[in-house]
Amino acid sequence: MRRKHMRIILFTLTVILLLPGMVAEAKTKPKLTANKKSVKVGQAYRLKLEGVSRKAKVKWKTSKKSVVSIAKKNGNIATLKAKKKGMAVVTATYKQKKYKCRITVGKKKAPSSDNPTLSSKDVTLYYLSEEYKNYITYDRRHLREYRFRVSGTKKKVKKWKITGKGADYFRITDYGLLQMDWEPAYIEPCVTATVTALLEDGRKLTASVKAYSELNIYMDKVFTNFEKQYITPAMTEKEKAEKAAWYISATSDYELYNNNWFDIFIKGKGDCYASLYAVQYMCSHMGIKALACRNYDAHGQTLVFADGKFYLVITGYNEPKPRKYTMYEISGEALEKLAEDNLIDLNYFYK
Repeated sequence: MRRKHMRIILFTLTVILLLPGMVAEAKTKPKLTANKKSVKVGQAYRLKLEGVSRKAKVKWKTSKKSVVSIAKKNGNIATLKAKKKGMAVVTATYKQKKYKCRITVGKKKAPSSDNPTLSSKDVTLYYLSEEYKNYITYDRRHLREYRFRVSGTKKKVKKWKITGKGADYFRITDYGLLQMDWEPAYIEPCVTATVTALLEDGRKLTASVKAYSELNIYMDKVFTNFEKQYITPAMTEKEKAEKAAWYISATSDYELYNNNWFDIFIKGKGDCYASLYAVQYMCSHMGIKALACRNYDAHGQTLVFADGKFYLVITGYNEPKPRKYTMYEISGEALEKLAEDNLIDLNYFYK
Protein backbone atom coordinates (compact mmCIF):
# COMPACT_ATOMS: atom_id res chain seq x y z
CA MET A 1 0.00 0.00 0.00
CA ARG A 2 2.85 2.35 0.87
CA ARG A 3 4.58 1.48 -2.41
CA LYS A 4 1.42 2.34 -4.32
CA HIS A 5 1.26 5.75 -2.66
CA MET A 6 4.89 6.38 -3.49
CA ARG A 7 4.31 5.59 -7.17
CA ILE A 8 1.39 8.00 -7.27
CA ILE A 9 3.45 10.76 -5.66
CA LEU A 10 6.34 10.20 -8.05
CA PHE A 11 4.02 10.26 -11.08
CA THR A 12 2.41 13.49 -9.88
CA LEU A 13 5.78 15.13 -9.36
CA THR A 14 6.90 14.05 -12.84
CA VAL A 15 3.79 15.57 -14.44
CA ILE A 16 4.25 18.81 -12.51
CA LEU A 17 7.87 19.05 -13.63
CA LEU A 18 7.10 18.32 -17.28
CA LEU A 19 4.04 20.58 -17.51
CA PRO A 20 5.92 23.97 -17.76
CA GLY A 21 8.04 22.55 -20.57
CA MET A 22 4.94 21.35 -22.41
CA VAL A 23 3.28 24.78 -21.95
CA ALA A 24 6.45 26.59 -23.00
CA GLU A 25 6.68 24.45 -26.11
CA ALA A 26 3.09 25.32 -26.97
CA LYS A 27 3.73 29.01 -26.45
CA THR A 28 6.92 29.14 -28.52
CA LYS A 29 5.45 27.90 -31.77
CA PRO A 30 7.27 29.89 -34.52
CA LYS A 31 5.43 32.82 -36.07
CA LEU A 32 6.26 36.20 -37.61
CA THR A 33 5.58 39.37 -35.69
CA ALA A 34 3.20 40.36 -38.52
CA ASN A 35 1.45 38.66 -41.40
CA LYS A 36 0.92 41.93 -43.21
CA LYS A 37 2.31 45.41 -42.83
CA SER A 38 1.92 48.82 -44.47
CA VAL A 39 4.93 51.12 -44.66
CA LYS A 40 6.00 54.24 -46.57
CA VAL A 41 8.77 54.63 -49.12
CA GLY A 42 12.08 55.06 -47.33
CA GLN A 43 10.84 53.55 -44.09
CA ALA A 44 12.76 50.72 -42.36
CA TYR A 45 10.93 47.89 -40.61
CA ARG A 46 12.16 45.02 -38.42
CA LEU A 47 10.49 41.64 -38.94
CA LYS A 48 11.06 38.89 -36.40
CA LEU A 49 10.35 35.18 -36.38
CA GLU A 50 9.22 34.58 -32.83
CA GLY A 51 9.36 31.24 -31.03
CA VAL A 52 12.84 30.35 -32.21
CA SER A 53 16.33 30.99 -30.90
CA ARG A 54 17.85 34.37 -31.62
CA LYS A 55 20.68 32.61 -33.47
CA ALA A 56 18.41 30.18 -35.30
CA LYS A 57 19.23 29.54 -38.95
CA VAL A 58 16.43 31.44 -40.63
CA LYS A 59 16.53 32.16 -44.35
CA TRP A 60 15.00 35.48 -45.42
CA LYS A 61 13.78 36.29 -48.88
CA THR A 62 11.77 39.06 -50.60
CA SER A 63 9.62 38.56 -53.66
CA LYS A 64 10.46 42.05 -55.06
CA LYS A 65 13.79 43.55 -54.15
CA SER A 66 12.88 46.73 -56.03
CA VAL A 67 9.94 47.28 -53.66
CA VAL A 68 11.20 45.83 -50.37
CA SER A 69 14.81 44.90 -49.81
CA ILE A 70 16.34 42.99 -46.93
CA ALA A 71 18.89 45.44 -45.61
CA LYS A 72 20.17 43.25 -42.75
CA LYS A 73 19.79 39.69 -41.53
CA ASN A 74 20.55 38.66 -37.97
CA GLY A 75 19.28 35.20 -37.13
CA ASN A 76 15.55 35.38 -36.52
CA ILE A 77 15.42 39.15 -37.22
CA ALA A 78 15.48 40.87 -40.61
CA THR A 79 15.62 44.61 -41.24
CA LEU A 80 13.55 45.55 -44.27
CA LYS A 81 13.79 48.72 -46.34
CA ALA A 82 10.83 50.08 -48.34
CA LYS A 83 12.22 51.29 -51.66
CA LYS A 84 9.27 52.20 -53.86
CA LYS A 85 5.51 52.05 -54.00
CA GLY A 86 4.15 48.54 -54.49
CA MET A 87 3.79 45.17 -52.75
CA ALA A 88 6.23 42.40 -51.86
CA VAL A 89 6.09 39.20 -49.82
CA VAL A 90 8.87 38.61 -47.35
CA THR A 91 9.41 34.93 -46.47
CA ALA A 92 11.21 33.48 -43.45
CA THR A 93 12.15 29.79 -43.83
CA TYR A 94 12.93 27.79 -40.72
CA LYS A 95 13.33 24.00 -40.67
CA GLN A 96 11.84 23.82 -44.17
CA LYS A 97 8.69 25.63 -43.03
CA LYS A 98 7.83 29.00 -44.57
CA TYR A 99 6.40 32.01 -42.76
CA LYS A 100 5.20 34.90 -44.92
CA CYS A 101 4.47 38.60 -44.42
CA ARG A 102 2.81 40.73 -47.06
CA ILE A 103 4.43 44.22 -47.16
CA THR A 104 2.52 47.08 -48.83
CA VAL A 105 4.61 50.14 -49.58
CA GLY A 106 2.82 53.46 -49.94
CA LYS A 107 3.96 56.79 -51.29
CA LYS A 108 6.27 58.70 -48.99
CA LYS A 109 4.42 61.36 -47.05
CA ALA A 110 5.54 64.77 -48.11
CA PRO A 111 7.30 66.60 -45.27
CA SER A 112 5.25 69.35 -43.73
CA SER A 113 6.31 72.62 -45.32
CA ASP A 114 7.45 75.48 -43.15
CA ASN A 115 5.45 78.31 -44.69
CA PRO A 116 4.50 80.83 -41.98
CA THR A 117 1.58 83.15 -42.66
CA LEU A 118 -0.35 85.74 -40.66
CA SER A 119 -4.05 85.26 -40.02
CA SER A 120 -4.68 88.48 -41.95
CA LYS A 121 -2.60 90.88 -44.04
CA ASP A 122 -5.11 93.73 -44.04
CA VAL A 123 -6.96 94.72 -40.86
CA THR A 124 -9.23 97.70 -40.23
CA LEU A 125 -10.11 98.89 -36.73
CA TYR A 126 -12.62 101.53 -35.60
CA TYR A 127 -12.21 103.59 -32.48
CA LEU A 128 -15.09 104.81 -30.32
CA SER A 129 -14.60 106.38 -26.90
CA GLU A 130 -16.82 105.44 -24.00
CA GLU A 131 -18.01 109.05 -23.84
CA TYR A 132 -20.01 108.82 -27.07
CA LYS A 133 -21.29 105.24 -27.06
CA ASN A 134 -24.70 106.37 -25.84
CA TYR A 135 -24.93 109.32 -28.23
CA ILE A 136 -24.15 108.05 -31.69
CA THR A 137 -25.20 105.14 -33.84
CA TYR A 138 -22.48 102.99 -35.37
CA ASP A 139 -21.99 99.68 -37.12
CA ARG A 140 -21.52 97.12 -34.37
CA ARG A 141 -19.77 94.79 -36.80
CA HIS A 142 -16.78 97.13 -36.85
CA LEU A 143 -13.71 95.69 -35.14
CA ARG A 144 -12.37 97.40 -32.04
CA GLU A 145 -9.40 95.00 -31.78
CA TYR A 146 -7.89 92.11 -33.70
CA ARG A 147 -5.80 89.14 -32.62
CA PHE A 148 -3.05 88.24 -35.09
CA ARG A 149 -2.01 84.60 -35.27
CA VAL A 150 0.82 82.86 -37.11
CA SER A 151 0.26 79.49 -38.77
CA GLY A 152 2.26 77.19 -41.05
CA THR A 153 5.34 76.98 -38.83
CA LYS A 154 6.50 75.70 -35.48
CA LYS A 155 8.61 78.78 -34.97
CA LYS A 156 7.38 81.17 -32.31
CA VAL A 157 6.96 84.92 -32.56
CA LYS A 158 9.86 86.60 -30.84
CA LYS A 159 8.40 90.10 -31.02
CA TRP A 160 5.42 92.05 -32.36
CA LYS A 161 5.90 95.65 -33.42
CA ILE A 162 4.05 98.50 -35.17
CA THR A 163 5.71 100.96 -37.52
CA GLY A 164 4.63 103.67 -39.93
CA LYS A 165 3.05 107.10 -39.83
CA GLY A 166 0.00 105.98 -37.84
CA ALA A 167 1.87 103.69 -35.43
CA ASP A 168 1.16 105.93 -32.42
CA TYR A 169 -2.57 105.25 -32.72
CA PHE A 170 -2.10 101.52 -32.10
CA ARG A 171 -0.61 99.17 -29.57
CA ILE A 172 -0.03 95.43 -29.81
CA THR A 173 0.45 92.90 -27.02
CA ASP A 174 3.08 90.18 -26.71
CA TYR A 175 0.51 87.69 -28.01
CA GLY A 176 -0.50 89.70 -31.11
CA LEU A 177 -3.61 91.54 -29.93
CA LEU A 178 -3.92 94.82 -31.85
CA GLN A 179 -5.82 97.65 -30.19
CA MET A 180 -6.24 101.42 -30.57
CA ASP A 181 -5.28 104.04 -28.00
CA TRP A 182 -7.19 106.97 -29.51
CA GLU A 183 -9.07 108.05 -32.61
CA PRO A 184 -7.79 109.74 -35.78
CA ALA A 185 -8.46 113.47 -36.06
CA TYR A 186 -11.32 114.69 -38.24
CA ILE A 187 -8.86 116.24 -40.71
CA GLU A 188 -7.14 112.84 -41.06
CA PRO A 189 -10.01 110.34 -41.04
CA CYS A 190 -7.87 107.27 -41.79
CA VAL A 191 -4.45 106.41 -40.43
CA THR A 192 -2.30 103.48 -41.52
CA ALA A 193 0.56 101.48 -40.05
CA THR A 194 2.36 98.17 -40.48
CA VAL A 195 2.29 95.27 -38.02
CA THR A 196 5.36 93.02 -38.06
CA ALA A 197 5.72 89.59 -36.48
CA LEU A 198 9.41 88.81 -35.96
CA LEU A 199 9.91 85.04 -35.74
CA GLU A 200 12.60 83.45 -33.58
CA ASP A 201 14.55 82.44 -36.70
CA GLY A 202 14.65 86.04 -37.96
CA ARG A 203 11.90 85.86 -40.56
CA LYS A 204 9.36 88.69 -40.68
CA LEU A 205 5.65 88.63 -41.46
CA THR A 206 3.84 91.91 -42.10
CA ALA A 207 0.28 93.16 -42.31
CA SER A 208 -1.23 96.51 -43.21
CA VAL A 209 -3.54 98.02 -40.59
CA LYS A 210 -5.93 100.96 -40.91
CA ALA A 211 -7.87 102.90 -38.32
CA TYR A 212 -11.01 104.99 -38.51
CA SER A 213 -12.98 106.99 -35.96
CA GLU A 214 -16.65 106.18 -35.46
CA LEU A 215 -17.03 109.80 -34.39
CA ASN A 216 -15.69 111.10 -37.70
CA ILE A 217 -17.97 108.78 -39.65
CA TYR A 218 -20.93 109.97 -37.63
CA MET A 219 -20.03 113.64 -38.14
CA ASP A 220 -19.87 113.17 -41.91
CA LYS A 221 -23.44 111.86 -41.75
CA VAL A 222 -24.50 114.88 -39.68
CA PHE A 223 -22.96 117.28 -42.19
CA THR A 224 -24.43 115.41 -45.14
CA ASN A 225 -27.91 115.52 -43.60
CA PHE A 226 -27.51 119.24 -42.89
CA GLU A 227 -26.62 119.89 -46.53
CA LYS A 228 -29.54 117.83 -47.80
CA GLN A 229 -31.95 119.77 -45.62
CA TYR A 230 -30.62 123.34 -45.85
CA ILE A 231 -28.22 123.71 -48.78
CA THR A 232 -29.30 124.09 -52.42
CA PRO A 233 -27.20 124.27 -55.62
CA ALA A 234 -28.40 127.84 -56.22
CA MET A 235 -26.88 129.13 -52.99
CA THR A 236 -23.60 131.08 -53.05
CA GLU A 237 -20.64 130.02 -50.90
CA LYS A 238 -21.32 132.98 -48.63
CA GLU A 239 -24.93 131.86 -48.15
CA LYS A 240 -23.82 128.33 -47.40
CA ALA A 241 -21.29 129.51 -44.81
CA GLU A 242 -23.89 131.74 -43.17
CA LYS A 243 -26.34 128.83 -43.04
CA ALA A 244 -23.72 126.81 -41.19
CA ALA A 245 -23.27 129.62 -38.64
CA TRP A 246 -27.02 129.84 -38.21
CA TYR A 247 -27.36 126.07 -37.71
CA ILE A 248 -24.68 125.96 -35.01
CA SER A 249 -26.20 128.90 -33.14
CA ALA A 250 -29.76 127.59 -33.47
CA THR A 251 -29.11 124.01 -32.33
CA SER A 252 -26.59 124.30 -29.48
CA ASP A 253 -26.40 125.94 -26.06
CA TYR A 254 -23.36 127.62 -24.60
CA GLU A 255 -21.41 125.51 -22.10
CA LEU A 256 -18.41 127.05 -20.39
CA TYR A 257 -15.08 125.22 -20.66
CA ASN A 258 -16.37 122.71 -23.19
CA ASN A 259 -14.14 123.32 -26.20
CA ASN A 260 -14.92 120.02 -27.93
CA TRP A 261 -16.51 120.94 -31.27
CA PHE A 262 -18.02 117.44 -31.62
CA ASP A 263 -20.27 118.24 -28.66
CA ILE A 264 -21.88 121.10 -30.57
CA PHE A 265 -23.52 118.50 -32.84
CA ILE A 266 -23.68 115.46 -30.58
CA LYS A 267 -24.58 116.86 -27.16
CA GLY A 268 -25.93 120.20 -28.39
CA LYS A 269 -23.58 122.35 -26.29
CA GLY A 270 -20.12 123.84 -26.26
CA ASP A 271 -18.19 127.08 -25.71
CA CYS A 272 -17.08 129.68 -28.27
CA TYR A 273 -13.88 127.74 -29.04
CA ALA A 274 -15.96 124.67 -29.94
CA SER A 275 -18.23 126.81 -32.14
CA LEU A 276 -15.45 128.33 -34.23
CA TYR A 277 -14.09 124.87 -35.13
CA ALA A 278 -17.62 123.65 -35.82
CA VAL A 279 -17.93 126.40 -38.46
CA GLN A 280 -14.56 125.47 -39.96
CA TYR A 281 -15.41 121.80 -40.42
CA MET A 282 -18.94 122.40 -41.66
CA CYS A 283 -17.61 124.77 -44.32
CA SER A 284 -14.81 122.37 -45.26
CA HIS A 285 -17.35 119.59 -45.75
CA MET A 286 -19.16 121.81 -48.25
CA GLY A 287 -15.91 122.58 -50.08
CA ILE A 288 -15.51 126.08 -48.63
CA LYS A 289 -12.12 126.98 -47.19
CA ALA A 290 -12.26 128.12 -43.59
CA LEU A 291 -9.85 128.33 -40.65
CA ALA A 292 -10.61 128.79 -36.99
CA CYS A 293 -8.93 131.77 -35.31
CA ARG A 294 -6.89 130.15 -32.57
CA ASN A 295 -5.91 133.24 -30.61
CA TYR A 296 -7.28 133.04 -27.08
CA ASP A 297 -9.06 136.37 -27.53
CA ALA A 298 -10.64 135.36 -30.85
CA HIS A 299 -13.92 134.26 -29.28
CA GLY A 300 -15.94 132.23 -31.79
CA GLN A 301 -14.16 133.70 -34.84
CA THR A 302 -13.71 131.71 -38.04
CA LEU A 303 -12.14 133.12 -41.20
CA VAL A 304 -14.02 131.97 -44.29
CA PHE A 305 -13.07 132.41 -47.95
CA ALA A 306 -16.29 132.41 -49.99
CA ASP A 307 -16.98 133.59 -53.53
CA GLY A 308 -13.46 135.07 -53.75
CA LYS A 309 -13.82 137.19 -50.60
CA PHE A 310 -12.88 136.85 -46.94
CA TYR A 311 -15.56 136.82 -44.25
CA LEU A 312 -15.31 136.70 -40.51
CA VAL A 313 -17.96 134.46 -38.97
CA ILE A 314 -18.55 134.85 -35.24
CA THR A 315 -20.52 132.24 -33.29
CA GLY A 316 -20.48 130.86 -29.77
CA TYR A 317 -22.13 133.71 -27.90
CA ASN A 318 -22.76 133.03 -24.23
CA GLU A 319 -26.48 132.41 -24.60
CA PRO A 320 -28.97 129.57 -24.73
CA LYS A 321 -30.16 128.52 -28.18
CA PRO A 322 -31.10 130.02 -30.48
CA ARG A 323 -27.97 132.13 -30.14
CA LYS A 324 -27.00 135.03 -32.32
CA TYR A 325 -24.18 134.96 -34.86
CA THR A 326 -22.55 137.54 -37.13
CA MET A 327 -20.83 137.40 -40.50
CA TYR A 328 -19.13 140.27 -42.28
CA GLU A 329 -16.54 140.82 -45.00
CA ILE A 330 -12.98 141.56 -43.92
CA SER A 331 -10.04 142.79 -46.01
CA GLY A 332 -6.95 145.03 -46.06
CA GLU A 333 -5.11 145.77 -42.84
CA ALA A 334 -7.87 144.27 -40.69
CA LEU A 335 -7.50 140.95 -42.53
CA GLU A 336 -3.72 141.01 -42.29
CA LYS A 337 -3.82 141.78 -38.57
CA LEU A 338 -6.35 138.99 -37.98
CA ALA A 339 -4.11 136.56 -39.86
CA GLU A 340 -1.03 137.70 -37.92
CA ASP A 341 -2.71 137.47 -34.52
CA ASN A 342 -3.97 133.97 -35.25
CA LEU A 343 -0.95 132.60 -37.15
CA ILE A 344 -3.02 132.11 -40.30
CA ASP A 345 -1.24 131.78 -43.65
CA LEU A 346 -3.54 133.50 -46.16
CA ASN A 347 -1.85 131.63 -49.01
CA TYR A 348 -3.77 128.55 -47.83
CA PHE A 349 -7.00 130.05 -49.20
CA TYR A 350 -5.57 130.61 -52.68
CA LYS A 351 -4.25 127.09 -53.25
